[in-house]
Amino acid sequence: MNIRQDAWSKENDLLLATAVLKHVKVGSTQLKAFEEVGEILNRTAAACGFRWNAVVRQYYIPDMEMAKKERKQRNRIESRQVGKKTANKLPFFIPKESENDITMSDVIQYLTTIAPAENAASLQAENSRLQRELEAVKKELHHLKEGYTSMQEDYESLMQIMERARKLVVFSEEVPASVKFRMERNGNLEKVAE
Repeated sequence: MNIRQDAWSKENDLLLATAVLKHVKVGSTQLKAFEEVGEILNRTAAACGFRWNAVVRQYYIPDMEMAKKERKQRNRIESRQVGKKTANKLPFFIPKESENDITMSDVIQYLTTIAPAENAASLQAENSRLQRELEAVKKELHHLKEGYTSMQEDYESLMQIMERARKLVVFSEEVPASVKFRMERNGNLEKVAE
């Protein structure tokens, strides 16, 4: 049996698995791991991804779960550190013993102190812009109502003129004489000449 020269070896599979697990742990993507391994093994990232999904992944399911848990834990730790840095910049004091327990009243106090100062100017500008738009829409509506009323009056006048013309035509025409018919033997009607 011939073995392809570019066949995947156990070492290649191990390298692929190690790279994927490492990238998942640090919060990177599997695609980046495929690209990294592809450069080392002189293969495309697509070939590495196919090998991972088709063959290798099934042997590393518990390891993937562990890597995802580690990533989640790392993200939690980082978000806490960012939260502490942000809390130190807040305009109100949070005592050290309750640093992790921010209450709703703390949030409300923060929002009432910081939000009005930041948003007052933008809200006033937006309010004046909306007032101008409202006035323009009111003017346009008034103009359209005037046009509608004028069209309605013109329509009614046209209908009166048409009704008068119809009455004149009907009265001026002669009333047609009555036409007489007789029945033939086979049951067809025949017009009788006068």
